[in-house]
Amino acid sequence: MQHEPTLSLINGQWFICYAVDSITPTPTQSDLVIALDPGVRTFMTGFDGQNVLELGRGDIGRIYRLARHLDKLMSRIGLNKGGQFKQLRYRTRKAASAIRIKIKNLVSELHNKTANYLVSKYKLIFLPTFETQKMVKKGKRKLTTKTARAMVTLSHYRFQQTLKHQATKYGCVVVDVTEEYTSKTCSKCGHVHRKLSGSKTFKCPECGHTLDRDLNGAFNILLKALRDTSMSGELAAFQIMPYTVDLGTFLDLPG
Repeated sequence: MQHEPTLSLINGQWFICYAVDSITPTPTQSDLVIALDPGVRTFMTGFDGQNVLELGRGDIGRIYRLARHLDKLMSRIGLNKGGQFKQLRYRTRKAASAIRIKIKNLVSELHNKTANYLVSKYKLIFLPTFETQKMVKKGKRKLTTKTARAMVTLSHYRFQQTLKHQATKYGCVVVDVTEEYTSKTCSKCGHVHRKLSGSKTFKCPECGHTLDRDLNGAFNILLKALRDTSMSGELAAFQIMPYTVDLGTFLDLPG
């Protein structure tokens, strides 16, 4: 063999490591633009002017079930004290470690598959700066404990780094944008729904327009990004034609 494999033990797991020849990715030929709305129920909701994407929809359910099982195992370790439970604590810690690794691997798989799909289909990607650490801080946060934990577990910041790394290999551009009021603003009439709270569905109290909350956010992020970054000039720099949002198609989508 040209490259001899090595066997490694890392955190109780055996790995076979070997070198392979790297493959140079083919740069994307697409000139499409997409805006993403990060979330929990759906990891990423995207709108590209005509089509809606829901990436990782429902994946948090499986991850959260594993997290709950991990909590139960950790509580058993705390309850089973004393020398007579030494072996039980050892087995429980080993099982808990396996679940942590499984959760980490599932999240990494979600990140990699989502990033690879996006950079293969789109030339320009708008991604909000999702400041998880600030949003989950106790005190003034409005999130439930379950939602806060899910946000930390999904690690949106780590996904942002993965996406940017993949984008450099495929010749794509990831633009950081802000998302203030994008979920609360009606994508039809512009009214700000200040009492939306954690509702899954956006229903405008002014005009009655109703649709999925994340979808409404993705649409508004696209419009806001196009406006805030003066895209007519920047699109030319990226060799992308000036972009048109099909408002009629979007407003006809079911809620």
